[in-house]
Amino acid sequence: MQSEENSNGMPRTGAKTVLVVLGATGHFGRRIARRLASETGVQLVLTSRQQTAADELASELQNNWPKGDIKGAVLDQHAEDFERRLAALQPEIVLHTAGPYQGQDYRVAKACIGCGSHYIDLADGRQFVQEFGTLHEEALQNDVLLVTGASTLPGLSSAVVQEMSAQFATISDIDVSIAPAHQTPRGAGTVAAVLSYCGKAHDVLENGRRERRFGWQDLRLQRYPQLGRRLSGACDVPDLVLFPKYIQGLKTIRFHAALEAWWEQIALWLMAWAVRLRVIKNWARFTKGFQSLSRRLLWLGSDTGGMQIQVAGTDPSGSEKKVTWNLLARDNHGPEIPCSPALIIARRMLAGSMQQRGAIHCFGLFDLSDFDREVSELSIEWAMEDKS
Repeated sequence: MQSEENSNGMPRTGAKTVLVVLGATGHFGRRIARRLASETGVQLVLTSRQQTAADELASELQNNWPKGDIKGAVLDQHAEDFERRLAALQPEIVLHTAGPYQGQDYRVAKACIGCGSHYIDLADGRQFVQEFGTLHEEALQNDVLLVTGASTLPGLSSAVVQEMSAQFATISDIDVSIAPAHQTPRGAGTVAAVLSYCGKAHDVLENGRRERRFGWQDLRLQRYPQLGRRLSGACDVPDLVLFPKYIQGLKTIRFHAALEAWWEQIALWLMAWAVRLRVIKNWARFTKGFQSLSRRLLWLGSDTGGMQIQVAGTDPSGSEKKVTWNLLARDNHGPEIPCSPALIIARRMLAGSMQQRGAIHCFGLFDLSDFDREVSELSIEWAMEDKS
């Protein structure tokens, strides 16, 4: 078969674009793999640290979509030969789903630069996303696009605020919260991320000043349509630093997560005190135990979760304005939401419509109509309400 070159000068076999999903057998990687399996003109490479797991998933999806070109491969981002193994796959796009991103370095993104591949991740780690621009010049020089934060935060949250912004002359306050369904299975990366900032200090912008908050504390009672009231705690996310950077005049940005079970929320609040009092250094070391416990308790809640974004400021006439966006996810489809921004960007790359180059945040890269199309077959709905 004749060899061709991809858009970055990398050789590939035939006319198919090689898209590698790193961590394809994980919590989010598996969902992304399923939603990409029907893409035409793509060789989908599903990677895992274990060949058997990668092959089983590839075989399952190949059987479901016989016209697809799907294969499994061993790839471990922590292995000494990771860069060589990735380059051997000759990828044009790498979708990095192997979290947690808190504490990760940029080894995967740098490996993509080295082999001339575009890159997308689902990172929600504040520091990881915030400092991603350090790769910008190198990515430009190698004619590749690296996108970080292609997830719920800041990918979807920025799309929502961008949609709302047309109604405002100025935006002063943004309040973002997520209310996951209790029955939704939690992957190891998700549990580790939740535990990693439990009790850890982080800065927030409050009334124009930087104030300190602690992970899973700063408890508030929030109301979600169709979900009712939930207790929520502060979490350290990229939005806390990105929204002030991109929105001029912003005075307050908050983020809270509201678990369905109030006793879980109280437990995390108490665990945060254990970290603050130096009884425990980092709860993330107990990820496996908490994940196992979580599985046993799934039956105690529902399969419905949500998300809420409130934006306040002034309208073009100078009057005070407040708009609220509410999302509802049924049938345990909540975990599909963080996958969707990455899929939107990946499909654009496959279509050749992403002409940017460099290392950038997934901030305002798509709009809500793109999100609607991506989740059209899922039990996800949203509505916007003017509360002025």
